[in-house]
Amino acid sequence: MMRLRLSLSLSLVFALSCGNHGSADTEVKAALRELDRVIQAEEIITASKEAHCSVLRDQLAQAENPYSRYQILNSLYEEYAKSRLDSALVYVHLKEDLARGIGDRTLINDAAMDKADRYLISGLYRYAQDALESIAVDDHLTRQRLCDYYRAYTVLYHGLKLTNKDPLFNDRLDSLEHHYRDLYFSSADSTMLYFHTYSAEYEIDKGNPGKGREKLEHAIRTRNNSVDDLAILHYCIAKTYRLEGNMDKALVHYAISARYDLGHGVRASRSLIQTARMVMARGQTRKAFSYITRAHQDAILSDARICLTEISAFMPRVMSSYEQVNRRRFQDIYLIIFLMALLLVLAVAGLYFVRRYQKRVLKYDKTIKSINDDLQQHILEVKKANELRENTLGQYVAMFTDHINSLEEYRSSIRVIAKSKDLDEITHALRSDEFIDARRETLLQEFDRVFLSVFPDFVSQLNALLQEDSRIGRNLPEGRLNNEIRIFALIRLGVKESADIARFLKKSPSTIYNYRVKLRKASLCPNEEFESRLMEIGKA
Repeated sequence: MMRLRLSLSLSLVFALSCGNHGSADTEVKAALRELDRVIQAEEIITASKEAHCSVLRDQLAQAENPYSRYQILNSLYEEYAKSRLDSALVYVHLKEDLARGIGDRTLINDAAMDKADRYLISGLYRYAQDALESIAVDDHLTRQRLCDYYRAYTVLYHGLKLTNKDPLFNDRLDSLEHHYRDLYFSSADSTMLYFHTYSAEYEIDKGNPGKGREKLEHAIRTRNNSVDDLAILHYCIAKTYRLEGNMDKALVHYAISARYDLGHGVRASRSLIQTARMVMARGQTRKAFSYITRAHQDAILSDARICLTEISAFMPRVMSSYEQVNRRRFQDIYLIIFLMALLLVLAVAGLYFVRRYQKRVLKYDKTIKSINDDLQQHILEVKKANELRENTLGQYVAMFTDHINSLEEYRSSIRVIAKSKDLDEITHALRSDEFIDARRETLLQEFDRVFLSVFPDFVSQLNALLQEDSRIGRNLPEGRLNNEIRIFALIRLGVKESADIARFLKKSPSTIYNYRVKLRKASLCPNEEFESRLMEIGKA
């Protein structure tokens, strides 16, 4: 089942590398997304690896056969060779001691080759050369190990060439590198991984990276590749695309190679370093920083000095760019904080003005309510005034009708007397005031009732204008006025001439005048203001 999943994964990766799933940008995003997923699963991968190593150590403790112990030590070495070179070297030395104890030359050569590989990764070229020189190239060296031997020398001289500063010596190192690569190629067959990678290198050296890629892709399709093999093949394919200038495709395959490395517990991943470089070139500084810091941590843990040298040449540029990104980010954050603070100030100011507006609205509401209440009160007063006006008008009409009827009765009585032709009786009737006085008394009673309905507080308000000992009408029956009060009632109604008042009350003008002077003198206010104050009664 695991083999089937691996096959499906490889098919998917190959299809992705061939560009069958959309544009180059889509491929890049997909490859980086898968790489990020593996990076996030670091703890799970490490825990799984440690669990497997723990099982191997338990098996080693129980194994008694020296060859079985050697195989278990070799498995432990292979596990730690990908992640912790110090631990791997411990198991290499244990392998070497056990092989010498057994006295098996094949096993001794195997341990020496592994030791040389670990020293090469750590950049300890002198120790690596000593380990290689300890290997006897004879019948005890298998074909696979002979190819590994030549490949180790190729890597040795390639590494020395990278660190050498002497251009003259560089040519000799380059010659030695190609010499041992040729020896490897002549000794290897198509079943060996590096046969295909070196074949591709020959094409690249001749300026044909496309043909080199074809050989690598053929190896992916036809070989039963391990995860480590696939990581190497995709790394080499990425190199061919990079030489052709197709950086998107190169990035895709570097990311795939790094994913295989990290997913299999490899810590000294040059693919991850190259991925960080290319991501940086695309302007994705944060992602590049994430990759290069992970590669740096892994290189320290695994003591991969070649990787550390490569990272140290690239890290300052990443750090500088990352700091610029962070600086811009912090500037953006400060700008956002400033804008938020400004918005907060505006919000507080807005809240303040809203509160002020609410208070003003509440104040206006109270004012409007008060105005409405006053208006309602005035409307009620107007209604009452209208009702009073209508009632007064009705009473006036009734009084006028009653007065007409009285005149009709008086005329009828005179006519009856006239028919009798009794001149004395007619003269007596015409001279008599009885009828008129009776009608005047009725008229005055109606006047009192109607006036007090319009000015119910007239008597008390009139007395409020007078001195205490001069106040009038205190013991009058309810609804009645005396002649003294009627004078000022008529003045309040606008009848100001004494002669007119005298005729209405059947008094002499001098009597009316005397009453007016008397009350004016008894007033609490100046004499000339008395009647004007009188006219204000009933207006409020």
